[in-house]
Amino acid sequence: MRDVIEVSYTGDVLAHRRCPRAWAYEKQAGFHPYEQVQAMEGRLIHHAMEWLTGQYSQHGRHATKAELEIQLQHHFRVLWARGIRTSFESKQSTLDRILNNLYPKGMHPTVRVAIEGAKHTEYELRTVKALVKKEFAGKSKLLLTGVLDLVVQHQHPLTYERVWMWNDERTLDGKVVSVKHSAAVNDLEIWDYKGSRATTPYKPDYVRQLLTYAALYSERTRELPKRCVLFFINEAQREEQLLAIPLTKPVVDRAFKWTMEQVKYLRTTVLDFENNPCSVTGGDFEKRRLPVGQRTDGELKKQCTACGFRFDCAEYVAYLGGSNHPDVRVRNIFKN
Repeated sequence: MRDVIEVSYTGDVLAHRRCPRAWAYEKQAGFHPYEQVQAMEGRLIHHAMEWLTGQYSQHGRHATKAELEIQLQHHFRVLWARGIRTSFESKQSTLDRILNNLYPKGMHPTVRVAIEGAKHTEYELRTVKALVKKEFAGKSKLLLTGVLDLVVQHQHPLTYERVWMWNDERTLDGKVVSVKHSAAVNDLEIWDYKGSRATTPYKPDYVRQLLTYAALYSERTRELPKRCVLFFINEAQREEQLLAIPLTKPVVDRAFKWTMEQVKYLRTTVLDFENNPCSVTGGDFEKRRLPVGQRTDGELKKQCTACGFRFDCAEYVAYLGGSNHPDVRVRNIFKN
């Protein structure tokens, strides 16, 4: 298996784009940053939606918050046994946040509509692609993995208030527009649940993630879903929680090519880290050409402040204004 690159979209592609340095320390040195917490939470949310839909379909009623908590307690143990960890939060803190987002005061209205209007099936992608060795530093195969929800609109199809519109499909440049977009009975969709708000700056990455999933699903089944849907679980404004992404074959193919380009960047980071760990710099991958100290923003800081290697990260130290900042001062016992 030495000639195989195993890549998880969330744990590798998205994590590398947020910060190649943190990703490299996780994959090459065994350090587990904030992204691991999100991996556990994302899987629990996927499982919750599938289980809630199954309960409604079988029993004709919605499960209670207490019933869902018992189910999530069990699934947490399953994920823990499979090696998924929460490094910075307790088990109960993770479960409480999910339960409170899905049941803020009774079942969340959007969750209720999604459960009643669609049939969910969790689908785990494990796709092997052949690679050109010289382009991927000696690797001949890629194993790309990811978890998605397949949704079939089977009664009272949803109408989405926000849609992703392309400015330029060739560069995958787009934006969110407020316009109604209606599903039809039996429409097949790919959904993903994000424990963030709709204002997250990572929307373009999430869109490309779902388009890549659509490409791999279509390749395996010969069926292209009608659309992808992002559900921002932690968004307070109900009309902004769902984002519909219409699909076409050209844009799906372009997204897959973009993902393969990201895998090349991953390989470059691995080789750089193996040669000299200090050569891999921190900060947002897209901002890598900006001066040191300008590659971090408020969103990325949420990850940086919990990173065990922040103390000697030139980017983060510069972003904070120097090593005297309490977040990177080693002797700050209240922080560390």
